[in-house]
Amino acid sequence: MILRAEIIGVPEAVEGITDGFARMQIACYRQMEVEMNELRNYTVKTHMDGPTGATTISQRNGHLARALTSEVENSGSMVEGIVGVLKGGPPYARILELGGTTRAHVIRARNAQFLKFEANNSDYTPWGLGALGGMVFRRKVNHPGSHFPPRPYLKTSFDEQIEQIKDNLIAAMKEA
Repeated sequence: MILRAEIIGVPEAVEGITDGFARMQIACYRQMEVEMNELRNYTVKTHMDGPTGATTISQRNGHLARALTSEVENSGSMVEGIVGVLKGGPPYARILELGGTTRAHVIRARNAQFLKFEANNSDYTPWGLGALGGMVFRRKVNHPGSHFPPRPYLKTSFDEQIEQIKDNLIAAMKEA
């Protein structure tokens, strides 16, 4: 999610108050850093560690929470705050946020000679094993693909916090 705060004004029009403009821009930048860090922490606490809900992501190993970062960029009269998952983060971060499907694919044993999994229903009858339950060993499995509904942990956090963020940014600029 990207939040932009733009201080609107033509530089020539504010020539006499450039010191005030610079103070306001610095205040906006510093407050944006605080807000983006708090939004990141809120997302982890509420939508990754919080009570179970439609947008709560249950954590197995914490990779997604650790990959969630915040940063602030400043260019001219615009201060941009960004909270998101960096490139190189978990590949499932995007599909959790936006939803989507995976194609049918083959899963092969890589770290051992066989894949091992428990078959406790009739889903595995085409292979001739698993109808009665128990452990199944295969060198490869044809995965049919999956559909993931959206679970927007970032957008939901942003929507829940945007009014507070705006109020805090405005207050910081007024103090400058």
